[in-house]
Amino acid sequence: MLKKMQILHALLVCIILFSGCKKDIDPKNAAGDLFVTVYSSEGYNQQPAKNVNVFTRPQSVQGVTDEFGSVLLKGIPRGSYEVYASQSGFGSGKTVAEIRADTLTKIYINIIKGVSTAIAPEIKLILPALPAAYSPNDQINFSADIVDQDTPMNEISVKWESSVDGVFRTSSPNAQGNVAFSKVLSKGQHTITVTATDKDKYSSVFTFVLSTTAPKPVTLVSAAKKDANIALAWTKYTGDDFRSYEIYRTEEQNSNSEVLVGTVDNINTVTYIDSLAPFSTQVFFHVRVNTSTESSRNSNSIKVENPAGAVFLFNPDDVVMHPTQNRFYAVDKGAGKLRVINADTFTETASVSLQGTPGFIDIADNGFGLEVYVPSSDGWIYIYDAEKLTLQKSINTGLPTPCVVSNGSGYLTASVTPSPWWENPVRTYSRATGINISGNGDHEGDRLRFVPGQQKIISITRSVSPVDMEYFELNSKGEILLHADDLHHGSYPLDPNIFRISKSGDYAVTSSQGAVYLTTKSMEYKGMIQRGSLSFSDFAFSDDGKTIYAATQNRKSIQIAKYPQLTRDHEILLRGTPKFIFYRAGKLYSVSMVSSAPYKFGIEVVNAK
Repeated sequence: MLKKMQILHALLVCIILFSGCKKDIDPKNAAGDLFVTVYSSEGYNQQPAKNVNVFTRPQSVQGVTDEFGSVLLKGIPRGSYEVYASQSGFGSGKTVAEIRADTLTKIYINIIKGVSTAIAPEIKLILPALPAAYSPNDQINFSADIVDQDTPMNEISVKWESSVDGVFRTSSPNAQGNVAFSKVLSKGQHTITVTATDKDKYSSVFTFVLSTTAPKPVTLVSAAKKDANIALAWTKYTGDDFRSYEIYRTEEQNSNSEVLVGTVDNINTVTYIDSLAPFSTQVFFHVRVNTSTESSRNSNSIKVENPAGAVFLFNPDDVVMHPTQNRFYAVDKGAGKLRVINADTFTETASVSLQGTPGFIDIADNGFGLEVYVPSSDGWIYIYDAEKLTLQKSINTGLPTPCVVSNGSGYLTASVTPSPWWENPVRTYSRATGINISGNGDHEGDRLRFVPGQQKIISITRSVSPVDMEYFELNSKGEILLHADDLHHGSYPLDPNIFRISKSGDYAVTSSQGAVYLTTKSMEYKGMIQRGSLSFSDFAFSDDGKTIYAATQNRKSIQIAKYPQLTRDHEILLRGTPKFIFYRAGKLYSVSMVSSAPYKFGIEVVNAK
């Protein structure tokens, strides 16, 4: 009897357990959780994305990511979902997830800049400008644009909520998608949450911090271009707790990526010059006043278009400067053109198509007016009028000609590529007749430079290794009287592409290491410019040759060195990375690359120091 009772009890327990298990897996009530981690990417940079709206399609639970870029969505009915992540003003991304009952599913979503989900409303904050700081009892203007492709604006609800004051506004956008109103908030630090919900109950959330404990504002009165700089002026702070003014620059309005341009500690100083505004289509400036009580407030912002002047979309392979005017002649091999750029107006004023592949050019007056000389791979030297850019004459060398130079004595000197290579690879030609005058040299295709004011040429080889240096003496008729090789034969740095001779004519500087040589027959090596980890891209010189200006290819700067000491004692910071630099009348002119891309550059003009 006892045994039967035990069997019946066991059967009853199994029935109860079985009934309970069956109820737990009822498909009508089955649900799981979803853990989403969101990353934003721009270029090669990827990082966790905070304050990103996460929602599913079909619609279920929504959430917003935390500072780790993560959000947990609980109680999602089981099934397959498209999961979207949308960050207002940046972009969005999506993936697919399978939700199982009583299971935590983990997924990752990468946001792509500029991509829109077109599902949930998008919130674009207009006002207040961020960071948002106001004084107590200030009337604060709020404004946001709402974008939704599927829901009429009058069916969208936009809620504004403060962590201090609670919900303080709920309304629909106007027909243009804008919500705008004014409100006084309590004194304190507010976290403002803006929630836009469409007719399908999809929502987007945008949060920002707003302070009503800030000092009285200053007003940015003007931000205007002045001598390739931006001149700023603002009103004086009226409080008695002043600590400093800070001047900021952003490339997007209300952007959090602000750049501190400068700091002013004198309450009476209400102007500033920004000499490093970037090569950008537009920038925005604002001034922040800081107080001794550790509070601050931003001024209004002012937009400046093309603050650093125009950006040119080609790679300048070689550049010469007009001897008296602020004008550049640039070789654009990619387009096969010679272009003229005005360094005062930052505009291209003329261009001409070139024959063959152009080489290293020069500019001089050989009795026929100022001319630009363009050597070519097709065996000709093309001569263009420097003012009109019309073709004046062509000199036939009969050989590919990578370089031409002139000192205004009535002849041109060119490096050619004969076969065999030792048959006078450096040759001179009459400007008037085009007749070959003389020839000499050891190596084909050298880079040539005249010693200023003298009938002497220094050349650096482009066709042999180790790289070699040569010296030529000529007479006023263009006859080569003397030729010599340097004695170092590759013992010290030489680079035909980074090579200048001082205006005084005493020395030459070459290579990214800044190696210095005398321009005498001995071509004696004198040492290298003190440089640390810097690499040089070009050189310019003061009129007396005692100051060397060294452009850097791994820093946006021009370094200043002394000759003959070869020590650096100062630098000039630039907006871009200098590729070619020129000195004239106390100013430096830089052809600066805008970014790592080799086809964008701008012109910079700075005072020499």
